Amino acid sequence: MDIRLNCHVTAPSCWQGAAMYTENISRRGLLIAWRCDRGPLDPPVEGQILSVEIELPAHHDFAPRCIHCEGIVSRVSSPEGSGPLVALRVNYMAFRSFHDRMRAMESLYPSAPTWMA
Repeated sequence: MDIRLNCHVTAPSCWQGAAMYTENISRRGLLIAWRCDRGPLDPPVEGQILSVEIELPAHHDFAPRCIHCEGIVSRVSSPEGSGPLVALRVNYMAFRSFHDRMRAMESLYPSAPTWMA
């Protein structure tokens, strides 16, 4: 299904959880437009493991949710006129509360560095 949703990728090349977006989603795969809101990032290499949090559209009856995916990069392509596309073979997928994800990220990145305390 072609769908463009915001996603947050965690990998050694962008360990701070860079915000990108999906191009395509299936049960076993994910295609990510490798364009970061903080500037260009080197794309991952084939075989690299990535964790991805995909923001689901808001619904008035439910709290914000996301899909947590973990998988292995199966292909990286660079079409002319756009940034790299990264294909991910998904090994694990689960629905989670988006607020839980944000709390977990905040625990990794304290608001003030320890040297300022």
